Formats: sequence, C-alpha cells, structure tokens
Amino acid sequence: MRAILALLYYVVVFTIMLIAGIPYTLYCGLRGHWEDCTKICTFAFRNIIFKLFGIKVSVKGAENIPKERGYVIVANHQSFLDINVIWHSIAPAAFMAKASLWKAPVFGWVLNRTGTIPIHKNPRMNAGLGKHLKKRLDSHYNITVFPEGHRSEDGHMFKFQNGIFRLAKEQHFDILPVTFINTGKILPKVKWAVYSGTVEMVIHPLIRYEDYAEKPMADLRDETHDLIESAMPYKQAELAAAKEAATENKEA
Repeated sequence: MRAILALLYYVVVFTIMLIAGIPYTLYCGLRGHWEDCTKICTFAFRNIIFKLFGIKVSVKGAENIPKERGYVIVANHQSFLDINVIWHSIAPAAFMAKASLWKAPVFGWVLNRTGTIPIHKNPRMNAGLGKHLKKRLDSHYNITVFPEGHRSEDGHMFKFQNGIFRLAKEQHFDILPVTFINTGKILPKVKWAVYSGTVEMVIHPLIRYEDYAEKPMADLRDETHDLIESAMPYKQAELAAAKEAATENKEA
C-alpha cells in the first residue's frame, strides 16, 4: 500500500508540473520573469499535493527569509521531499543538479527556465560555474544546494563538500542555512513509500558575505554545517546529554 502511495505521489507531482507547470513557465517567460516560474510549485504543494497526502510543514524562523531574492539556500538532504518543501515554504527557488537530468526530453528545457544549474561529473566541464551561478543570482533567482552530495539514509548529516563554499568565497553571495527534519521519514530514500505526518523546517539567520569575508573557506563550510546540524533532534540530544554529564561531574 505504501509503495502504491509513493508511486501515486510522484505521478501527481509530475502530472501537475506537466499540465500546469509548463504553461505557467511559458507565461512567466512571456512576461519577462522566468525567475517566477516555480511559484506554480508553491501553489501546487501548498494547496493540493501536501493536503492530498496528509503532509504538513512546520516552519521555524520564517522571519529569516530575505525579502529580496538572489541568495543561496544551503540545506541538509534526506529526501526528494526536501525540494518540495523548499517550494512550499521559500519558493521561488532553483537548484544545482546533476547534468544527466538535462538529457530527458522537455525536462531539460524546464530546468533551464527555472534557473537550475547543471553540475557535471567531469570537473573540467564545470569551468565557469561560479560566473554562471552569480549570473543567476543577479537575475533574482534563489539557488538551492545540498552540500552533502547525496541523501542521508538515517537522517544523520554527512560532512559538507567544498564546492558551494569555494564559490561563495569567489562570488560573494549570501547564504541561507536551512535544516530539514523528518523528510526522510515521510518520503524515505531507503524504501518505496510515503507517509502522512509533519515535516519540520528550520530557517536560520542569513549569512551575509560580510559575515564570512575574512574566514577561510573550510571554516565557513564547517560552521554552516554545524549550524544546520544544531537543529537536528539527534544533535540536540547529544548536546543535552553532554550538558547533563557536565553538571553531574561538577556536582560530584
């Protein structure tokens, strides 16, 4: 039954994107505002898809979302649902994604129009990536990156890769750290299933270029990772246990 629901989830998502997404994308293009085209995703997930599957989103720190566009969202990654929740709560937003997705007919065109940036396996083919990203940001796109590189199966975060932080030092953009909680339980990576429930999304304060201009890239990477991880339940449990142990040692 869960497998059938998961299949239905993906079918509903892609059907709505085909029926409504492509026409709306063309509409945005005719108006000269391609960067607005993922607003249709916001409408679909808020008003149709999540309600249909009993998925709720609890957002903490919504006041930290910048009013002006042109920043990079950096988040942990547990599930395909992460992308959907960003569209639900922060959209419009595009992504950095593997270049192989552009091979799909029509889909590659949609990815380009939404502002999504291809990442190639061959590093040589990524030459000029920083300038490409900066051009997107200057055109009022928000770009989302998952620096872990792949989805976590148990919800525990992997170390962040260097790429986006190296680009940040080169191109001087602002970073919005985001923590996803429970997306991997509702739409798991490890099995074909979807569950009803509540996704928690923590939006941390914006990290402006001025905040990290003097920091080494590795420090920016690790501090951003630790900030995002600090909202994870397992990390908070670790910190609470450490604090309790320290209190007991002090009393002893």
